[in-house]
Amino acid sequence: MATDEMNNDETRISKGLAITYLVHLSIASPSGGRSEIENLNVIKKIREGYLDYPYASAQAMKRSLKDTLKGLGHTVSPIIDSAPARTVGDPVKYIDDDLFGYMNAGSKKTGNTDIDKLNGIRKSVVSMTPLLSLSEFEDNIDFGSNMVGLRAGGNPMPYETEVHRGWYRISLYVELDRIGKGDGFLKDKIKVAEIKNIKDLPEVNEKYDFVEINGKGEKCNLWKYEYNELNNEEKYNRAKALVDAIRFLAPSGRNSNWLIDLTPKLMVAAYVKGAKTPFLESNLLDESQSDRNQINVEAIESVKETFSDGIQNLVVGYRKDLIEEPIEKYDDINILSMKEAFDTIDGWLKLHFGTDQEQNPSNKNENMDPVKE
Repeated sequence: MATDEMNNDETRISKGLAITYLVHLSIASPSGGRSEIENLNVIKKIREGYLDYPYASAQAMKRSLKDTLKGLGHTVSPIIDSAPARTVGDPVKYIDDDLFGYMNAGSKKTGNTDIDKLNGIRKSVVSMTPLLSLSEFEDNIDFGSNMVGLRAGGNPMPYETEVHRGWYRISLYVELDRIGKGDGFLKDKIKVAEIKNIKDLPEVNEKYDFVEINGKGEKCNLWKYEYNELNNEEKYNRAKALVDAIRFLAPSGRNSNWLIDLTPKLMVAAYVKGAKTPFLESNLLDESQSDRNQINVEAIESVKETFSDGIQNLVVGYRKDLIEEPIEKYDDINILSMKEAFDTIDGWLKLHFGTDQEQNPSNKNENMDPVKE
């Protein structure tokens, strides 16, 4: 017996939220790497040519998002002590299982029914890049001593830690259409048709999700999935919680000696259809103004024009105490304070999920197209 995954339902362009933003780390040891030298705490780096650029992995950043969600009062999925460790895998109940996905393959983890096994895997709604430094590592080292040994009459244990300072960039894409639905939310599967030969498949009018093939294709069963789904208010609440976690993002690990600020300092956010990562490689700071932190509006305009058919709405947010707005005004780029920018994103989410019929005039855009099922 074999199965052939299919879907003859009508498809539509997915819509999502694309965010690229910068953070500034005054002095940090962002994410630990592997060291071949005893008592040296290295940071992760990627090499280009002869230069090394520090970074924190996307996995570490997702961990920070999960911890921030918990810190904001949301219930996150418990960790089950197994090999490997995993979450419960319940996207209906837990926001992080919904947003970040999971893989709990095997009947011991999911249960024995077909539905249990199919619900054992959920692809992440949130795609992320690592947090990557825009400047190279310059071999800066901090020296310290572990004083715990003094209590037992021993000597302090010296150690070294690689540190860095500068601007870092990260990008996220959130598949808004998949929040609160889809894989992991399967309720049942229903047999909708039976055909004698796989060659008769083009003649089938019923909607189906997969084909079960018996023998050599002489008999085929067509199945349709039935899914649970959160209501639009719950979907909006989860999307809003994720955006709030980005706004108040706090680091996980290495906090006692290396507390850093991961909240956005300069951000470009777009409500998009199809175009998932329009600003992922963009230089958001104007490199011609090396002595000033000025918004590179020319680059943002160029990307907006390139993806004009994919970007439905766009906003630039910046921290006025750290970033300078260009002297020249740009009427077609919406540049706001960071709080106003996040309020604008909230307006997009309300329109997307249909939870607010009256749009704030400051968020209004003729190109805004709420979801139509």
